[in-house]
Amino acid sequence: MGQSIDGGRRYETLDGLRGIAAVGVLLYHLGGWTYRPWLMAHGYLAVDFFFCLSGFVLAHAYGDRAMSWGSFMRARLIRVWPLIAVSMVAGALVMIGHRDNILMCLLMGLLVLPRIWVGDEDSFSPLFPLNPPAWSLFLELLASALWFPARRLATLWLVLVIVVSGGVLIGIAYGMGGVQTGWDRATYWIGVIRTIFPFALGWACYRIQAYVRLSAPAWLLALVLLAVLAVPPMDYTATYDLVCVAVVFPLIVLLGHRDPEGRAGAICRFSGEISYPLYALHWVLWELLLRAFRAAGGKGYPGVFLAVAVVLIIAGAWGVLKVYDLPVRHWLKARWARA
Repeated sequence: MGQSIDGGRRYETLDGLRGIAAVGVLLYHLGGWTYRPWLMAHGYLAVDFFFCLSGFVLAHAYGDRAMSWGSFMRARLIRVWPLIAVSMVAGALVMIGHRDNILMCLLMGLLVLPRIWVGDEDSFSPLFPLNPPAWSLFLELLASALWFPARRLATLWLVLVIVVSGGVLIGIAYGMGGVQTGWDRATYWIGVIRTIFPFALGWACYRIQAYVRLSAPAWLLALVLLAVLAVPPMDYTATYDLVCVAVVFPLIVLLGHRDPEGRAGAICRFSGEISYPLYALHWVLWELLLRAFRAAGGKGYPGVFLAVAVVLIIAGAWGVLKVYDLPVRHWLKARWARA
């Protein structure tokens, strides 16, 4: 989520897969919001794929770069904060008549601070009530901040991190029936483990990718990823989740080092560009569309409305990217360069 490779190769296949994962999250959430649990039933695993990609991408972009921790975090915040900010402001406008302490929620959202210690009657409330999907953006920033000082960690220690965090995640998955957790106040600590394990696997994938000679075309990896996320609900969810996170996603990352050309390359670039704004904005865009639908007299969640909403959400995310996110990031980078 929100990752871009700031130097060297872009790994355009992985860029394209990020967009596929973002669509998977969108469809999964729409399935839950419209009482269609079969719609991209395992789309929540796209978040774990994002974490794995982040470990790989950050190791590629910053692993050997000579810069301070402060400069690194400034670069990360320039990349992710503008869309976090606009999503929080829009979320506040949407929720202003439906939630107490809206100003405090907005302030914490703008500071990317989860509502862990803020008391209310519901311990399962979202960490970021003005944009619930932002929980994973916070954890990705946290993982980035912890990773940078340790980016030259010896391989043996990296293996130890993977083994320990993987062991804890196994216990969590079988204890809770899967890895679909970590987004609320009651389980935020699980989200930390859920982030560390795939992030460390992605980091390890970058270290060994020079020795991997096999690759797969972008379209094939995209189909595999979609199939993994679309598998219907099952009785062995914990095992399935763990296999995807520990085996399937790292393999996809390792096999995705081929850079497609021509139209396939252009599609991958578009998919990569739209991925972060789509993930960051899909909740608030859906809320706006739903309110407009209700105001026009619409009832229920008809399939036609759902299909139109998917198209409009993707188009809206693309528009915000071009009109707001890219100009703001370019402006912030220019100010940083002058400073």
